[in-house]
Amino acid sequence: MSSQNYPSNKTKPDSWRRRNARRTFRFINSIVLVVSVISYLSVLVSPQFFWLFGFVSMLIPFCLMANVFFVLLWWWRKRWYALYSLLVLVIGFPFWQASISFGGLLEEDFEENRNYLSVLSYNVREFDVYQRKNDDYTVTKNTINWIKNDTSDIICIQDFYNSETHTVLNTREQLAKEKTETPYYFHKRYTSANHGRGKFGIAIFSKYPFINKGEVPFKVRTANGAIFADIVKNNDTIRIYNIHLESMSINQNELQPLDKPEETFWYAGSRLKKGFASRAEQVEAIINHIQASPYPIILCGDLNDLPYSYTYFKLHHSLENAFESKGLGTGFTFNGKLFFLRIDNQFYDEEKIECLYFNTHREIPFSDHYPVRGIYSIK
Repeated sequence: MSSQNYPSNKTKPDSWRRRNARRTFRFINSIVLVVSVISYLSVLVSPQFFWLFGFVSMLIPFCLMANVFFVLLWWWRKRWYALYSLLVLVIGFPFWQASISFGGLLEEDFEENRNYLSVLSYNVREFDVYQRKNDDYTVTKNTINWIKNDTSDIICIQDFYNSETHTVLNTREQLAKEKTETPYYFHKRYTSANHGRGKFGIAIFSKYPFINKGEVPFKVRTANGAIFADIVKNNDTIRIYNIHLESMSINQNELQPLDKPEETFWYAGSRLKKGFASRAEQVEAIINHIQASPYPIILCGDLNDLPYSYTYFKLHHSLENAFESKGLGTGFTFNGKLFFLRIDNQFYDEEKIECLYFNTHREIPFSDHYPVRGIYSIK
């Protein structure tokens, strides 16, 4: 048979190459569309029942970017295929909202009024009790001083550490009694202690007295936890939650390239799998507790989960997210190699509370988390 029926790559017409490339891109686009829909649905399924969806949900930001690419590609080529990716992008609008926000004010544009309720949430990494390089406690002192100089009405601290006998690490006394002329009321849950008799846990400091306070019990006791406190401001009672969900437990140093990359993969994968299931169970307990609350709610904390997770959307189903309402930009809260993570959040009861301002204080470098601050008014 004549070789003319099988032209070489060099002699193939441009139209043939274009058709072949178009078929390839359409095939890849089809895969992206299917994976996108599956990943969207994954946030509705608890990793307790199907742990693989915990990993699938992590594909959502990549799926969003891929669909943007295909919309632009097919639009440029004047092909109607662009409508498929455009539709998937529209369906994925809640994930865009969780990724980037343009609803906020700049801090200098916001006129704070004492009728508002300001709330600070900060994972302080045990006030650097273990990470310090010497005995001068520079980071510890800087962290404590920054919190003492903050004017927030409510301060929720995760990875709290307190040693009553230590002159630097007696954090409860410093933050509750010496912060301002008005003492802060204090509620805590300690989960463990070290050999120096210091205690670890989570804490709530408040300028307003507590009329009730307690703990959200988890089925399995961990080093993490959730507490709540009811405060009264201007005859309005608000319930404040401070939560710290199961840690990812991934050592950043273990993520360095290894001779056998599969070791890094299995190391991270096994810890993520365990964390997905634990956080799903913990958030169920928190949601049940929230639904029984007689008061409007502001919830703060370190979710240790992305905004594309079952944990995040389970909370978001009951409460509004302050970053999505009044944040500005991407709002990344992790101060480390995985800088693109937003795992520290504030949620609130949208029907009874209005969020006026939200900010991630990325200028504060003392911990491996950045503090986040919201300002609210009661409707």
